[in-house]
Amino acid sequence: MFKRSRVFQLILPILACQLGSSLQAAEAKHYPGIFIGVLNAAGETDLSLGLEYEFRFSKQWGAGLVYEKASDTHHGDGVSATIAALYYHPYAGWRVGAGVGREKIHGHHGHSEDLYRLNLAYDFHFGGFGVAPTFSIDRVDGHHSRVYGISITKAF
Repeated sequence: MFKRSRVFQLILPILACQLGSSLQAAEAKHYPGIFIGVLNAAGETDLSLGLEYEFRFSKQWGAGLVYEKASDTHHGDGVSATIAALYYHPYAGWRVGAGVGREKIHGHHGHSEDLYRLNLAYDFHFGGFGVAPTFSIDRVDGHHSRVYGISITKAF
């Protein structure tokens, strides 16, 4: 029969290796970035600028926040969107996202509405930087808009 100390000598290294590999797999990755693109909604196409952030909690899954603003859209009143998103990275540089948020229409008749977003992007990596052509479809108040652009991120 094994003594307790012998059992601990056999099991502790195995547990330490498991814990180390679990912590390594769950290591946080931060991806802040900027977005430059166009918003196509209701027959208008306008410049859209934004900030984004993704926290990747595993190799395939991440969550993040997006803020975009198109100052000239909606007949010059401008629109901004704030979105919380979940991202799936199925293979190589592909990123598929789904999010919910609020779209705020500025100007004299300003108001806010719920926004739902589907997103597809492909990240090209250059050192610690990523450049991703991005396509999103937004649904706001029964209407669809499309957002095309480039995201530039810095991983740390």
